[in-house]
Parts: sequence; structure tokens; C-alpha cells
Amino acid sequence: MLLAFTAPAFAADAVFGTFALDGEVCAATALEETGGGKFRYSATDRDGDGREHHQDGIFAFDGRALDDGDGGSLAFTRIDDRRYAIIAKGTRRGVAMRTLSEDGTTMTEVADGSDDGTPYH
Repeated sequence: MLLAFTAPAFAADAVFGTFALDGEVCAATALEETGGGKFRYSATDRDGDGREHHQDGIFAFDGRALDDGDGGSLAFTRIDDRRYAIIAKGTRRGVAMRTLSEDGTTMTEVADGSDDGTPYH
């Protein structure tokens, strides 16, 4: 699955901010710095069956899997100043790579996994 999110404004660290999906799928994601190397991640999206999912929690770019507030877990790893990876475990499993554009206005996600046993790319 390839998603392109757009951001309304720049943050000090450009991967932080709110991004809304530009396309047919209903999705929004936000990363807000909370201090101490941590951030709040919140996301809302709709799966292929029309079920709405909400993820919310405090994370760090340390690869540790933590509760995502939606019955699963997420682990975040920073690759560089414009890229980070997310590993999701639960009924929705997968690996996503998010890349911020050079101008800081578009976040692209490439993801592979399964949603309740149904594979996606």
C-alpha cells in the first residue's frame, strides 16, 4: 500500500506534525513531541471492511513494541531525518516505511502486511 500524507505546516523536526491522507481512504496521523526523546502518535483510519481504527500512545524511536490503543502494538525506528519505520503487531500486522519529502510537505508510506489475515501492499 502506498499512501501520501500532506502536512499543513513545518515543525522543528519535520517528521513531527499532523498529516492527512490525500486520496480515497480516510486516514490521518500525528506525531507530537512530548520531550525526553518521546512522542505521542495518534492515527485514525478505515480498513477495507469500513471499520474505523484509532491508535494512540506515547512512543520513542527505539524499536520497542508498545500498546497502540487498538488491540495491538507498534514499534518505531528512526532511519534518518526524513525516514522512519513502523512495525505493527496484532490483528493488523505489517511493516511500514514513511518518508518525508525534501520540502517537508508530503509524507509517503509504503506498507506490507495483513489486516485480520488479509494481505495488503
